[in-house]
This record gives sequence, C-alpha cells and structure tokens, in this order.
Amino acid sequence: MKKFLMYGTMLFLCMAAVSCHHHDNREVILPPVVKASPNTLSGVITDMSGNPVKGASIKLDSYSAVTDAKGVYTISGVAQGSYEVTASADGMIPVSATVDFTLVDRQNRLWSVALNRKITQTLVIADATVNAAGDVESENIPNNEEGSVNIKVEVPANTVPDNTTISITPIYSETSAAISRATESTLLIGATISCSDENLVLTTPVNLTFALDASVVAAVTVKEYDADTDSWKNIDADIDAAGNVVIKATKFTSYGIFLPVSVASTSSNEAIVFSTPVFDNRDGRSSMRVESASYTYKSGTQIHTNANNKLEGLLIEYLARRFGAKVTEIQGEYPLNVTLEVGQGVRLNGTQASNAIVVSSGNTAVKGTGYGNVNIVVTPFSVDHNGGDGGNI
Repeated sequence: MKKFLMYGTMLFLCMAAVSCHHHDNREVILPPVVKASPNTLSGVITDMSGNPVKGASIKLDSYSAVTDAKGVYTISGVAQGSYEVTASADGMIPVSATVDFTLVDRQNRLWSVALNRKITQTLVIADATVNAAGDVESENIPNNEEGSVNIKVEVPANTVPDNTTISITPIYSETSAAISRATESTLLIGATISCSDENLVLTTPVNLTFALDASVVAAVTVKEYDADTDSWKNIDADIDAAGNVVIKATKFTSYGIFLPVSVASTSSNEAIVFSTPVFDNRDGRSSMRVESASYTYKSGTQIHTNANNKLEGLLIEYLARRFGAKVTEIQGEYPLNVTLEVGQGVRLNGTQASNAIVVSSGNTAVKGTGYGNVNIVVTPFSVDHNGGDGGNI
C-alpha cells in the first residue's frame, strides 16, 4: 500500500512538472496595439432658442461637414495646426472662431455655437414729405427678455425720395458687418441700415435709437463701421434720461453698441460614460474584432444667471452665442479598429472638460457651465500583462 501511494505521488509530481514545463515554454501573449485616433472637431449648432439647426455648414479650412437633424457635426482626420472655423446656415448670421490642434493626432476638440436668425425690417417711404419711422427687435434666447433690444429708425421728411425702402437688420458681432479684426471692446448689439438706392447719400441724418438702460450706457462706446478702411470708428451719440442711445446716422452702414467684456473660465473634468467600457477576450476561443466604442458626451452651455437689466441680458446673449444656448448630449464613437486575439483586451476611460464660465463687463457678471474637449485613454491588456496607455484623444 505504501508503494502504491509513493508511486501515485511521484506520478502526480511528474504530471505537474510536465504541466509547469509546458506553461513556462508557452509564447507570452502581449497586449494588442491600438493606434491613436485622428484629430476630431465636433459639436452642436443651434438657433438662439436651443433648437438644432439641420443642414448648417461647418467649414474648417479645406475640411467641411453638415449638421444632422440634431444639429450635430463631426470632422475627423484634422491635421495639426491652427484653423478658422465657421458655421453658417440659410437665414442665419454666420459665426467664426479659431480652433487649435496642437498634436498630430489624439485630440477631440469641441466647438458649439448658437446662430442668430437674420431679421430684417423694412420701412417703405411712399411719401417723402412726411416723417417716417420703423423698428425691429433683436433676437434673444428663451426667458431672457432683457436680452432683446428694440432698434428704431426715424427718417425726417424730405430726407429720401418717394418710394424709398430703408432696411434695419440687427447684428450681434463685429464680423456681422464684414470685419474680422479684433477690437478693444466688444459689440453686444448693433444694427445695419441700408437703402434700396445704393447710391443715395444722406444729406440729413436719420435717427437710429437703441432702447437700452442705465446699466449699459454708463460704459458704452458707440461706433460706426467704415467699409473703406474696414474698421470701426468711435462716434458721438445722445443718451436720453431713459438710457436710450440715439445715433445721428449720416450714412447707410453698421452701427454698434460696444462695451468692455472679459471672459474667464475655470476647468474641471467629468467622467464619460461608455456603452461598453471593456472589451475582454482573455477567455475567448477565437479572435474578436472591435471597430469602435460608443460613448456619450455633452456639448453647449447651461446658463445660471437670470437678467435683471439690459447689460445682464446682453451678456447672457453673448455667452449663449459663443458657447451654445443649451446643453445637448451627443453619441460619440471612438475608433479602435483592433482585432483582439485570444488572451487580449482593451479598457477605455475618458473625461470631458466642464468649464465654469464668467462673462463680465465692469461690475456686472453672468455665469454658465460650458462643456469642452474630450479626452479618452485606451489601456490594452492581456493574460500576461496589465497593459499600458494605448492612445487617447
């Protein structure tokens, strides 16, 4: 009996040794190689009410995209460099900004804006011997009535010929008047007045009135756009007791209400949710092809301030135009394009910048939370290795 037990023990040890010897000589399984994703620009284009703008055109140098029914666009494969990006759509005022890609790949930049509708009010002067007047309301986001400004034009008798049409169009930035040069202060509201007779010269000024209040006029600068020099020039204006700004317009051009505006941002990070955060083939029986990983991120801005005066209202409008009128969730796809052999896997983690934004002029400030760039880290692993950083955007 003892001999049998000894023999069995020796047989077990021998089998164990063979098994261990086989494992020691097995080829080590390395983590998969995942290429870094290409640079991507994405975002949401809405109107000032936060409704998606379908079919908006996004231009980024030689790159372009068109927004879908949710106002979402994506431009992939953007080369390293600095670009001017422009969003435009029928009936809307285009918006432009600068976007920088500092790396060859791995970056997912976010650019979302709200576009103002192009609103034009016409004043037909059938009888030039009588005074004529017309007005238009600038656009505002929902629940921000203080952000709307009434703009009125008054044409004295005998200023223009019979059957002349004068048009008033609100503008919301310097670029709306075909100028892209930076200025010392920021245009918060303005208007372009034009005439059906392009050659008509005003011999008598027309009154252009912006219905504002004391919160704005304390630090306001009024400017006139000069197309000949492609610049804005300071002009004099009258301010009445109610805070209205009255401009004696001597030409058909753009006029703007400028104030010093600063934008401050404090960034933190929020976790991104992946539909499948881990693709694990360590216990599989055949290879696993993984094209991409789906995740959800946010675009746009949540505004936290309610306006009590015109300045707060105009700053809110500025914040909404620049960073987006509301928050929209977007479904993203991170390209993996990897075949996981038996024993391999990949793990995904990601964050998105959440920016606390403060837009201020003087002692007045409005606040919002804007969502920014996305960063995704892919960690490849295997049965023999924990893996490492395999790429990020």
